[in-house]
Amino acid sequence: MNAQELTLAQAASQLTPADLRYLNENGLLGEGPAHAQEGVVGETVAREKGPPAPKRKRRTFKHEWPEVGAVLEADYLGERYEAEVVAAPRYKSGRAVRLTSGPAAGQVSPSLSGAMLKATQAQREAAGLGRMGASSGWKFWRAKGDAHGQKE
Repeated sequence: MNAQELTLAQAASQLTPADLRYLNENGLLGEGPAHAQEGVVGETVAREKGPPAPKRKRRTFKHEWPEVGAVLEADYLGERYEAEVVAAPRYKSGRAVRLTSGPAAGQVSPSLSGAMLKATQAQREAAGLGRMGASSGWKFWRAKGDAHGQKE
């Protein structure tokens, strides 16, 4: 502790719970973790709180997985990525995505979004992008074609 912090600590140690209540009621106590609000005897000063914030509802979307064996493709920052939908009975969807190109080739992900992140991770790290440009695997991947070479 420096000299100023030591002086402040000594002054604070002499405050009573009544002093703390007075300071709190008059808005003289700061906000945040840097401002201790406990008295010498350990009494915590109560703050007035507003109503709790309403919980946000989680949005869910119904997506149809491509059939097992479907080949997926995507373009990201000039690179082309390919993947294949494989059977994965241990997952809720019963399917997973196995990457077939790029630095992450051979890796398997239980979701299209996870596969997107794995596929583009090296490129995003090299460009210092973090998750920028990587939003939803459902929008990222598209079916390359069925067994007859036609677009789906």
